[in-house]
Amino acid sequence: MRWLIVLLCMAPAAASADTFRWVDEDGVINYSDTPHPGAERVELGGIATTRFAGPARPADTKATGGQSTEAASGTAYQSVSIQRPQPEETLWNLEGRLDVQVSVEPNIQAGDRLKLYLDGQEVVGIPAGATSFTIDKVFRGMHTLRATVQGSGGQQLAGSETIRFYVRQTSVQNPQGPPRPTPFNRPRG
Repeated sequence: MRWLIVLLCMAPAAASADTFRWVDEDGVINYSDTPHPGAERVELGGIATTRFAGPARPADTKATGGQSTEAASGTAYQSVSIQRPQPEETLWNLEGRLDVQVSVEPNIQAGDRLKLYLDGQEVVGIPAGATSFTIDKVFRGMHTLRATVQGSGGQQLAGSETIRFYVRQTSVQNPQGPPRPTPFNRPRG
């Protein structure tokens, strides 16, 4: 009971922690709760929610911490994250087709494009404005996935973390999987 009281007392302090924003040498926008050289302090509003896929909406004009963070397209992207597949997830029997879902906040604006990199190679053919799609020819093994939003001038406006996931296939020689233990084939111990 005492721990619950202590945690409840500490919650407002944790909620008011400082947040810092900076752009690294690759043009990726980063956020952290610890200062970083060249970082600016940002004020966070309430809890953000995410909508998946949808038509582009008119450009927002948001300012962060009194300074504009708008890119050439007129929109400051707050976050880009890969929702599906999950980091370190193992997927079974995809038949080479990987369903991907990316969250972009705010939604992708007209003129900007989502770029996806599978194992470091750009995936071509992603429809403009799409955040949910299927990639072909993703076979078994370990893979990495990263998403970025690119402005109309080719500059990277925001990007996700690189995630790793695994694809496994059922063996053709043993499609039912390994044998289940029975009284006759259990190891003796």
